[in-house]
Amino acid sequence: MYDLKCGQRDCRYNHGYSCCASDVAVSQGTACTTYQKSSSDLKTEAAAEFARPDNSVDTAVSCNAPCLFNHSTKCIANGITVSTADGGMAECLTFIKK
Repeated sequence: MYDLKCGQRDCRYNHGYSCCASDVAVSQGTACTTYQKSSSDLKTEAAAEFARPDNSVDTAVSCNAPCLFNHSTKCIANGITVSTADGGMAECLTFIKK
């Protein structure tokens, strides 16, 4: 999947609001379990806004959520958005309950 948007500014795989992980796993509860807090000590939130998006990574997305796009534990959506949900965790916002 090339269209993988990430709103988790502090994730090590987020480059210009694009996920650059080679694979992403979404849990049964829609959490992005691939999320890893960046070890960077940058003190600005604007850095990611000025970075160029990297859409060159073809990310495999495995999914265990009861979602319309889950087909045999693989996400078949054209793209997904991962961002902070109410609980502060990285979650798949493209989730549509079956």
